[in-house]
Amino acid sequence: MTATTASEPAPQASTLHRWLVVTAALSSSLALALSATITNVAVPDIMGAFGVGQDQAQWMATAFFAAMTAGMLLSDWLTRRFGARDIFIAMMLLFFLGSIAGGTAQTYGTVVLGRTIQGLSAGVILPLTMMAMFAVFPPHQRAMVAGLFGISFVLGPGLGPWFGGMAIDAFNWRFTFYVALPISFCSIMLASVILPGRDRNIKNSNLDWFGFLLVATFLAATLTGLSNGQLKGWSSNFVIASLILGFGCAAAFLFWETRVADPIFDVRLLRNPKFAIANIVSFLVGASLFGSFYLQPVFVQIVENYTPLRAGLVLVPGGLAMGLALPIGGRLADRYPPYILLVIGFLLFGITTWFMGFSDANTSFWTFALLVMIGRIGQGFLFPPVTAAGLAAAPPEKMGTANGMLNFTRQMGGAFGINLLAINIERRTAYFSEILVTTQTEANSATQGILDTITGMLGTAGLPNVTEALVAKLYLGRIVAAQATALGFRDTFFAFAILSFVAVLFSLALWSPYRKDRG
Repeated sequence: MTATTASEPAPQASTLHRWLVVTAALSSSLALALSATITNVAVPDIMGAFGVGQDQAQWMATAFFAAMTAGMLLSDWLTRRFGARDIFIAMMLLFFLGSIAGGTAQTYGTVVLGRTIQGLSAGVILPLTMMAMFAVFPPHQRAMVAGLFGISFVLGPGLGPWFGGMAIDAFNWRFTFYVALPISFCSIMLASVILPGRDRNIKNSNLDWFGFLLVATFLAATLTGLSNGQLKGWSSNFVIASLILGFGCAAAFLFWETRVADPIFDVRLLRNPKFAIANIVSFLVGASLFGSFYLQPVFVQIVENYTPLRAGLVLVPGGLAMGLALPIGGRLADRYPPYILLVIGFLLFGITTWFMGFSDANTSFWTFALLVMIGRIGQGFLFPPVTAAGLAAAPPEKMGTANGMLNFTRQMGGAFGINLLAINIERRTAYFSEILVTTQTEANSATQGILDTITGMLGTAGLPNVTEALVAKLYLGRIVAAQATALGFRDTFFAFAILSFVAVLFSLALWSPYRKDRG
């Protein structure tokens, strides 16, 4: 990074140079944000290709956000140590490598590895590009720059499923890894010319490597333990050991960060109750946003039998609505107390998510799209006020650190939100499968009626009686599995809505006497 910080005057830069920096930054952030959700519409295809369930399929999204969270902790140190230009190019090349690894993978583990590499590079690049834009604009124009960056960051995940659906319909799921590469290549070419190299006047700072190792281990071990609970059993030695390791590293990380001179996560700031609550709310914002980006396209494909393209299209109005709501939310956050917008945003999302729980194969395209759109408007109101509330509770000299912590907790919320949602789907589906299977007996008149109807239909095809009975039972089994899956998603939508209502309570805890600045 250059010597210019967000609080210092920008260096003299021509208008052309400034907007070239903006172009490089926004194109790269759009490509990386697009990649965050573009594979979500490919989940059913990849589950079939590699024979994995929901509890394992969610790793495509979870690994991306977990690695992105860790990458954000490295971004500032890498930029200062090697310069914005070199790190940008290196991370973009790493992003290319991850995309090719995921797109050509022959095992599911390689797919997850590719997503992890993509997420790590995105976590390093996104803060870097935002600070690069701040460095060439004067302070009075930086709010505008932040708004542009925010819109690109929000539109990318919103439009990702649509681009992914087009790639799958035209080719196959592997091409979801390649869609962002042309934009990434152009941004590399532009950044190699206009981004600054390392500023020799900046004194090298030390990275808290031990703290970084602890938080990385916490994320990997905890998410691994949770995602394997349904597969291996929650009482298995592997799951218990993973969770103990993860939570132990979390405790050690919090202790270590209070002792180290230059922490990557300043735990001392959490002594302020308002700042601690703002970080909890930021975590819930990430869980609601990125969790819904995963849950909705998977639901409409598995339960409503949408094609990947149609699944992406049903989310497009919501993505556009959130892009429009974000700057409006920013303006409102300057005029009203943050907790008001947070309550409105979480209520809108929670109510629409609750109604999504009543969706089934007969729910119309536009009904579901409208629910998504209203929920996205609510989510667009969440970003600005949670940042404003957190920064207002932090000391002025710690603004940069506080903003980094809020970003960290939001991304971590995304990783855990996706992970826990997928686990809940798998658990509830298994629960309903067990219940429904026990009712499918000869004494059940409805079951026998279905079997008789199917057998009669098959009889016209001239199949042997034994074959007719076997095929009828197979078809009945598929009906039961589909019903159990629909009920599993229903309960997950309800649980997700309840989480949003809990977030409303935390948002209300940010209440404080408010005086509008009339100066």
